[in-house]
Amino acid sequence: MARIEAHIYSEVLAMDTTVHVILPQERQPYIEDRPLKVLWLLHGGSGDETAWFRMSAAERYAVDYGISMIAPNGMNSCFTDMAHGERFFTYLTEELPSVLSRLFPRLSTERSDNFIAGYSNGGYGCLKAGLGCPERYAAIGAFSAGNKADVPFANDGSPKAHLRMLAFGDGDLKNTENDLQYLAIQALRRHAPLPAIYHACGQMDPWRDLNEILQRFFSGLEGNPFRYTYRQADGFGHTWEFWEKELLSFLDWLGLTKTPGKYLAL
Repeated sequence: MARIEAHIYSEVLAMDTTVHVILPQERQPYIEDRPLKVLWLLHGGSGDETAWFRMSAAERYAVDYGISMIAPNGMNSCFTDMAHGERFFTYLTEELPSVLSRLFPRLSTERSDNFIAGYSNGGYGCLKAGLGCPERYAAIGAFSAGNKADVPFANDGSPKAHLRMLAFGDGDLKNTENDLQYLAIQALRRHAPLPAIYHACGQMDPWRDLNEILQRFFSGLEGNPFRYTYRQADGFGHTWEFWEKELLSFLDWLGLTKTPGKYLAL
């Protein structure tokens, strides 16, 4: 298995940035050169591009399932085009896939082979990416993920309010490109290919109510067009113990199969 820390220049962000890439490495003798499925992994508000690989067994799952994993740095943007900052949504959904497909030709560019997942703010980010660019991702795995448009905002001068202002400004997010329900409705109206959604939240998560608002919305759509699945895990909170477990559940939910002994492990 190859784990690569790539330092690249982003024209969209106008700066150098870091992305971590996991590439399963086949044992010799090589018998195939097929494109690799890709799981894009987004970090939460207090994390960075290393979080998934430091805090969970994501690397081992990449080997077990023979899937590449890509973890970009979104800083405190929630992976949006920030109101007062950089265009992380455009970077994530447009520039970075183009750059990495040239650097690593075995990464599949087929929609059916690309999935996106994240926790907390990254859970919101993966839903925003998947619903805003449904032609790019076949499935979304959102863990502890609420809709920022459902969060009441008061500009009280706190660090949290400051970060919200940088990412989204001080306006109402309802019916904007930062409203997940709005993005879902727009995707339905334009008859876009719709990603399947796996959504999970811990029963003890302090923001469970925000997850349940999303759950009611998607469950209420006639015919379940997003093939939406919701899971509430008893006894779990807003923790890595939960997110690691749900990453594995998401890989199984995708229907991926384990390939024991096929790929090299560190």
